[in-house]
Amino acid sequence: MWFNLYIKKQMVNKKVIFWVLILMMGISACSPPPPSSVSDEDAAGDTDALTVQITPIVSPTSQPSLFSLESLAKRTYGKGEFNVEYTWERQADFVRYKVNYTSDGLTMHGFVNIPVGEGPFPVVIALHGYIPANEYETLDYSSRYADSIARKGYIVLHPNMRNFPPSDSVPRTRDYLSGYTVDVMNMLAYVRDLAGQPGIFENADLSRMGIWGHSLGGGTALRVVGLVDEIQAAAIYAGVSQRYTNASTGFEIFDYAGTNAAFSVHHGTEDDTISINWSRLLCKQLEDAGKQVECYYYDSQPHTFYRQGEGDASFIKRTIELFDSQIKDS
Repeated sequence: MWFNLYIKKQMVNKKVIFWVLILMMGISACSPPPPSSVSDEDAAGDTDALTVQITPIVSPTSQPSLFSLESLAKRTYGKGEFNVEYTWERQADFVRYKVNYTSDGLTMHGFVNIPVGEGPFPVVIALHGYIPANEYETLDYSSRYADSIARKGYIVLHPNMRNFPPSDSVPRTRDYLSGYTVDVMNMLAYVRDLAGQPGIFENADLSRMGIWGHSLGGGTALRVVGLVDEIQAAAIYAGVSQRYTNASTGFEIFDYAGTNAAFSVHHGTEDDTISINWSRLLCKQLEDAGKQVECYYYDSQPHTFYRQGEGDASFIKRTIELFDSQIKDS
């Protein structure tokens, strides 16, 4: 008999345990699940992971791209050294100096043309295009344009941008011309600090500025225009103007509406390096932005105009006329 009582007691205990378990499962179903351990990084690439979150995921405030104009405008420039190495040559209208300076920890080289006279002299930045590193020389094709501008009474800053010897090189990456832009902005920052002091920039007037750029340098010039308010005129020569756009990158590469500069766009009809349609589109973009722009197309001229001939001479003449009308007379 005691055995039968024991069996009945065990059956009762099992029923109690069964109903306790049912009750606990019901309570658990009504309780919120524990917080997910999925990281924001994992959740961003896994939509299923988002369903286990109790509270909505709030995306952090997006930061501007390091390559955007906004980021470039916030950078500090000119924290390094600028050196005048030697007087390179003296001409009747200007003196050329070999210079080097620090940019992003790199050593950049280049030259500066200083007009003969008392000044003050407006400042023009001249930016070369792409040439293979094993062929590039500091006094290359772009020096003839820099020299022509200097002869008319402008200080000309001509940097060898990174990856163009003897300037230092870095691994190439798609930075939307930002590295070259930084090299220009650093050079300009040093000149700002030295302007008005004894030395080659004693007569530099940085309230009156222009910029000239060919090909890669033309695209870089278009970026710099958006960063330097004092630039009043820009001559763009077969510029890299459409390879990167604000629409294609999702951030601001160029700012045409925010500049007061007048533009002069030049392109050869036989250019097989940069499509002439890029310059035609650039002219429309500038017109749509309400900018003052003149556009010139040169019959039978290639990407870099023939040194001898009417086309190149006309281009130089129009460049000087642009700077004289927009900078000297301002």
